[in-house]
Amino acid sequence: MNILDEILSALQSEDCIMLATIISTSGSTPASALSKMIIKNGGTVSVGTIGGGCMEGEVILHANRLFEANKAEILTFHLNEDNAEAGLICGGSLDVLIEPLTRDHIPIFRELQTRCADGEDCIFATFISSDSFVKQKQIIDPTKTLESEIRFHQPQMQEIIEKASSRNESQRVKTDEGEWIFEPIMGSPGLIIFGGGHVSKFVSQTASMAGFRVTIIDDREKYANPQRFPEAVQTIVCDFSKAFSMLTIKNSTYIIIVTRGHSFDEIILEQAVKTQAKYIGMIGSKRKVLTTFDHLRQRGVTDEMLNRVHAPIGLDIGAMTAEEIAVSIIAEMIRVRRGKKKSLKHMSEIQ
Repeated sequence: MNILDEILSALQSEDCIMLATIISTSGSTPASALSKMIIKNGGTVSVGTIGGGCMEGEVILHANRLFEANKAEILTFHLNEDNAEAGLICGGSLDVLIEPLTRDHIPIFRELQTRCADGEDCIFATFISSDSFVKQKQIIDPTKTLESEIRFHQPQMQEIIEKASSRNESQRVKTDEGEWIFEPIMGSPGLIIFGGGHVSKFVSQTASMAGFRVTIIDDREKYANPQRFPEAVQTIVCDFSKAFSMLTIKNSTYIIIVTRGHSFDEIILEQAVKTQAKYIGMIGSKRKVLTTFDHLRQRGVTDEMLNRVHAPIGLDIGAMTAEEIAVSIIAEMIRVRRGKKKSLKHMSEIQ
């Protein structure tokens, strides 16, 4: 489920809905930071989740109260033994922002939706006045210098925004007029799968469910078509040696190489390591990886380039079937996406 799609769909039919967002967590909590839930149909229907249970029910009650006043509020929940009867015994705590959204917010959420679909990370800034009204919403590119009035509220605003982006966690800044909340929004990264075989089918399905925008490339139309990969945003039939001339590789792009032959893998890998792709993975045994790397070294590819490659691909979970291999691959990609260090099974380990 895409919560941005749900927000825009709800605002097409209702004048106002309520949005609940977990903006910070501490300790063990039933849902992660940045989880969202919308409350619509006059407070009778909720979509998405911020952890379920009675806490979610309490948020809905507060949302109905705030709906009447058209105000926003940040609630803190302590999930400790004092709440054992209610089932809130995770031991952690969390802050939930509850705010009204109206049709006036449709343009900015459409822009946010577009940025996410294009794989762009950004910061979603919300200003809540001291009298609890949402006064401003703004999308910020964390890689650019602030050019808006935001930076005049606090001299360290640029640093705070960069911190929100690098740590992938919301930041709160209080001012004399109210409070800014800077929420990191991760774009849906593009995944290019070279090869349309049986492993690719399950990788594509699993990746799509995990929020990746999948492109399939194969030199055979039988293995690269919308019928075989209905979840893919694009299927391309072309010679592997010419594929990169048809692609835009960003620093948020993921590349998986699972073709039907070692020679094709070499052709693709040689081009892939010269791009700025965030993740490059190649399927195959340790012997195959060693052989492929040796061939590429002879053609001028450096060890620094090869060190970027996740090969053999996937986390080591003892996967045997195509479905299990797909899970191991997507798990490794999620690990990279969430900023975890690469597992050192390249170069030194495969030699």
